[in-house]
Amino acid sequence: MAESSGSNQLFDLWKRQLEESTQAWTRLVDQTSAAPAPPADPAAFWQPVLDQGVQTWAKLFAQTPASPELVTQWKQFVDQWIESWSRVLGQTMGTEQFAKLMGQSLDQFLVAQAPAKKLMDQQVEQSLQALNLPSRSQLTAVAKQIIELEDRIERLEDSIHAVLRRLGDQEPR
Repeated sequence: MAESSGSNQLFDLWKRQLEESTQAWTRLVDQTSAAPAPPADPAAFWQPVLDQGVQTWAKLFAQTPASPELVTQWKQFVDQWIESWSRVLGQTMGTEQFAKLMGQSLDQFLVAQAPAKKLMDQQVEQSLQALNLPSRSQLTAVAKQIIELEDRIERLEDSIHAVLRRLGDQEPR
């Protein structure tokens, strides 16, 4: 009978933790939806939900000795927890607000990265120049010139063939 009450206690704790984490997630999503931009620190977004889950499990393991039944129930809980989060995240990620926030986040990332990319490109260019190696832009320019030369040669060949045909047509037989 003690095993049964322990299982019921574990189930009640699991159920309460799942409900509380779902409520915490809902509060976070509502706060994020009202905010014009995502939080600067991603940990600030996830920390409350994860802390709450870890605290609940720490209390449970402190109160109940580890047993194969407890580990099995913990695995079932984790599987159901992952499935629940998957559903919630899927629904959240399918919203227009989430897409808008992701777009803003990507824009911010690209704006922040642009100066670093420019500096890196300059440094690569200088390194290649110091090693007397061609850069991508130099190779592209040479390839473009070669293609233009090939086009000119083809046009000249066509012109020469046309002139030779006219000369051949004009010669008396």
